[in-house]
Amino acid sequence: MNAPAILYRHPEGRGVIVADPAHLRLIVSGADEESTVTVSIGPAGLRTLADKLRELADSMGGAQ
Repeated sequence: MNAPAILYRHPEGRGVIVADPAHLRLIVSGADEESTVTVSIGPAGLRTLADKLRELADSMGGAQ
């Protein structure tokens, strides 16, 4: 997987998170603020982020 791929799209179209593995980055765009942020992140960082996101999701309401 080297082509950019959408990881998450807000159900109401208010934003999107795109993985760009060829350039080791995540691209986060928010429609409400009409802004885009690019974050450099490698495989280890992605794993750490995944763990933190899972912890956050669990604290916000489990498996909803």
